[in-house]
Amino acid sequence: MTPLESYVGQTLDGKYHLERLLGQGGMGAVYLATHLGTERYVALKLIAPQFMRNEEFVERFKREARAAGRMQHPNAVTVTDFGATDDGYLYIVMELLEGRTLRDLVAHDAPLDPARAVSLMLQACAAVGAAHEAGLIHRDLKPANIFIEQRPNFPAVVKVLDFGVAKFAVEEHEDDYDTLTQVGAIIGTPRYMSPEQCSGAAQLTPAADVYSLGIILYEMLTGVAPFNAETPLAIALKQVSEAPVPPGEVVASVPAELEQVVLHALAKNPSDRPADANELRTELHALADDLGFEHSDSAHATTLEDLRNAGTESPSGRLVIDLATLRQVQAAAGVVSADAHNLPTNVTQPLSSGERRRREFNRVNVPLEKPRSNRSQWLVAAIVLLIVVVGSAVLAARWWRGHETGPPGVANANAQPKGSVTPSPASAASPSPSASPSAKPAKSPDRSKPKEPTVVRRVWSKLKRIFK
Repeated sequence: MTPLESYVGQTLDGKYHLERLLGQGGMGAVYLATHLGTERYVALKLIAPQFMRNEEFVERFKREARAAGRMQHPNAVTVTDFGATDDGYLYIVMELLEGRTLRDLVAHDAPLDPARAVSLMLQACAAVGAAHEAGLIHRDLKPANIFIEQRPNFPAVVKVLDFGVAKFAVEEHEDDYDTLTQVGAIIGTPRYMSPEQCSGAAQLTPAADVYSLGIILYEMLTGVAPFNAETPLAIALKQVSEAPVPPGEVVASVPAELEQVVLHALAKNPSDRPADANELRTELHALADDLGFEHSDSAHATTLEDLRNAGTESPSGRLVIDLATLRQVQAAAGVVSADAHNLPTNVTQPLSSGERRRREFNRVNVPLEKPRSNRSQWLVAAIVLLIVVVGSAVLAARWWRGHETGPPGVANANAQPKGSVTPSPASAASPSPSASPSAKPAKSPDRSKPKEPTVVRRVWSKLKRIFK
């Protein structure tokens, strides 16, 4: 047997160069490959060499290609090519996804928040529901076959994988049915198989996939599968004979309405479950709107007013959102919107036994912004008043100093000019004998009192000196 790793570096069918191994499954291996024509990365699934001589497994691989090719849905993996190599190996080419499987998500994050679990399951139900409409039953739904695609700056998208064990209801014949479900060749994973699939007592219907989806939702909410045992056969016996423990008894935070939907999907009798994945999705959609859960096709988005009503402001100024309160606010907004437009609530049978339980609740409105205080206004007014008082004091002081020295250009009568000599009494009494008769007498100074400026002029003069 040729090891699967040895195919790395080879080119299949002259079109696909295998770069590296991404993972291995029961039927073969998945590689990262480059399409040589477009130079795009793709995921290429190659059937394992030991199965090439087994016509049943080859047929199942071909069925995967046909089933996936018929699935044109945003929540189903897209198949771009299918063929056989020159040496007889079959392959199927799919879009390359970025993210992780639901199995990895549950292993690291379970139990998931109910709103997150419902949002993921709604997308998975959409893909499986499209398959049921096309007459296709998956038969091997499990967390490893549900991929959470996460790209930068885009919300998470669920992709349902691996239709290799899928079965076309419209193509079923007794011979084919007996061959594919014979003892020792039961197709599927016992932990997620329906009771009728484990027993092989009847032909499968889309309700078998509903049971598998119910177990996956149970595991997302609680972190454990409802039935576990040491051997696959023991698990299959529990699937047929034992009732599951209600999820609310495992994790108390699971809403009672959601628990009711899960138990409805896990009914032992197929006729007691939702008929197909679309009916299960309808129940989950109504429940999500009733509880205010956000999901990809939610009728109402979160608004700033919803956040203000559901949050409290921390001492650092950040808004802390309580998810339970936010969902109550959104649920109330959805109820008001439906009542305002006279729209039916479309609650399915498991939730229609009475009025919506969460219509009435007490809510405390906490404003996002602190109310403005008058304290700052008083502070600004006090500062302005202080500036006016200080300015007036400075103006008055300069005014008073100017008033004592007199107006500019007028000398003080008591002030002695610098460099002047006081005449002695003798020189003042006797006239100078050398005075010439031709000399003109000196002009006597004007002893008249200078004209005092008016008050207006003094004010104007002071103002000019202050602002000069």
